[in-house]
Amino acid sequence: MTPNMRRPPSGPPPSAGVLAQYARAYAREAGVSEGRVRAWIAYMIMAGLLEQVTATDGPRFTIKGGVALELRLRDRARATKDIDIVLQESHRHRTDDGGSLPQQVERALEHALTTETYQGFTFRRKGEPVLLDNGTMSLEFAVSYRGSAWTSIVVDVAQAEPSEGEIELVPAIALTEAFGVTGPTVLPCLPLRLHIAQKIHGMTLPPRPGKRNERFRDLIDLLLMQQLVTDYGGLREACETVFHSRATHAWPPTLAVPSHWEAPFARLAQELELEIKDAESAMEHVREFVRRILQA
Repeated sequence: MTPNMRRPPSGPPPSAGVLAQYARAYAREAGVSEGRVRAWIAYMIMAGLLEQVTATDGPRFTIKGGVALELRLRDRARATKDIDIVLQESHRHRTDDGGSLPQQVERALEHALTTETYQGFTFRRKGEPVLLDNGTMSLEFAVSYRGSAWTSIVVDVAQAEPSEGEIELVPAIALTEAFGVTGPTVLPCLPLRLHIAQKIHGMTLPPRPGKRNERFRDLIDLLLMQQLVTDYGGLREACETVFHSRATHAWPPTLAVPSHWEAPFARLAQELELEIKDAESAMEHVREFVRRILQA
């Protein structure tokens, strides 16, 4: 994710076309798609804009999910199609005219993203917000650079859970040397122990009647994330907290592989060039991981 560019930009790109040239060169050297690079830039710029809003008493945001995982694992992580944001709303952006909590969350985020510019980038909401089953609000934004279309990103935003008040500062993806634009140097992310605890919870969540748990990607994420753990005692406490507060199923959970995970897991494992190619072997590694957590 940090290839050596032969000719670093001397300043901000004068147009979206020039920025696209930088993105294509970066993608070739990093061995990833240009679309993924465009998304990385948009995510970092969005985070920088939110950081700017936070500095003026706006709502505080924390990053979790796939983007937080990419920040920690870089190009070892699977590509993510959206950015997950936890919103801890300030009093200044609470609505006085009623409205549900998801509506307040949506208004706060849209206000933060669409009323200011950052490094020549602007954001415009596309379509209507979608309320997901878990209470998360999903919004799509068109991202432009100097008046020209750059990409579109999906932002999933949720009100913070009681355990999500703490942050961990993680190095951001550097933009200046490769692209000539300036973004944040570190980003506030959900602490690793909580991120892993939520992954274990989501992967083992019993499906609602008539539905299936499709969270096979969490199994791959846990294989990679366990390598980062140094504090098993803190991780055990986080797992106990997450499972207790969400109160959907018991800790420790049953760790089984649904049959419908096997084929998509194998395809994604092959794409990511993982040593473990089948879901059952991967789950056995996670079972051992959970045993270590329980013994801490």
